[in-house]
Amino acid sequence: MKTVIIPTRNRPKLLDHTVKVILEQLNSTDEIIIVDSSDSPNESELVNGSSRIRYIRTEIKSAAAQRNIGIEQISTCDHVFFLDDDVVPPQDYFFKCSRLLDETGAVGVSGLAINPNAKKFREVPSGISGLLHKFFLLDSKKDGVLLKSGINIPLRKLDDGFSQTDWLIGCSAWRFNSIGDTRFENDFKGQSLAEDVIFSNRMGRKGILITDSRIILAHDESPIERPANFEFWEMWILNRLRLIKVAKFGWAGFLSYWWANLGQALIFTLLILKSESEHIESFKGLKSGVNKVVRKKS
Repeated sequence: MKTVIIPTRNRPKLLDHTVKVILEQLNSTDEIIIVDSSDSPNESELVNGSSRIRYIRTEIKSAAAQRNIGIEQISTCDHVFFLDDDVVPPQDYFFKCSRLLDETGAVGVSGLAINPNAKKFREVPSGISGLLHKFFLLDSKKDGVLLKSGINIPLRKLDDGFSQTDWLIGCSAWRFNSIGDTRFENDFKGQSLAEDVIFSNRMGRKGILITDSRIILAHDESPIERPANFEFWEMWILNRLRLIKVAKFGWAGFLSYWWANLGQALIFTLLILKSESEHIESFKGLKSGVNKVVRKKS
């Protein structure tokens, strides 16, 4: 038995499309749990008319907290799938992930989420920018790792096969009996940046994590309810600090964290000096996050 948990907010059309694709792949014993924090209730006949869908309204505007609400609704199942409302799973997605969990003995597996409209797939910084990113622990030669600076490096190669990684993306599959009392960060707001990395770091202590680059999810990356540059980079500072603590990186982690923050500030400064004004709000968000950490308001 499979359970699919989808947090959503103000994206009814995208949610409908995602749910339709999911229902075509599930068995009669499987279910979808939708946790909706939208400004108004979803009136879709598809969402509200299927016996395999449980629709839950909440005032909590947090993707992480909404996933936790979904987990609490499950009494029993074999595998739990977390999906976003703007991500469309490929054919046989649930079968492939479940088979991978069973064959590898992993506690969690994921594929790759790719924006079909993007011109390039997860481009690696090159030249001076690439050197700065590696020097300040903002990037690594190795994909799928979690650096002590709190930077999680995605898979950037579309190779055949699967590999063990340090973390999994938010759209992932897990053994339900392995989750236990492990939860996402309930106090994270909005898009809850890095909540998937923190959750998978906790789960990684219970068993191996696997990413299969043959499983490609179409991620539309809807601009609706997506954080602006200021908010994103403020969260980047605050939530990575939580990750450092959860991962128990110790003093090496805290030093690496501040070193990476310094490097990112330097990179933004250089870009702004090159008249790339779109980075000004990002720099302000970075600065705001640092100020909150220093003042212990994070």
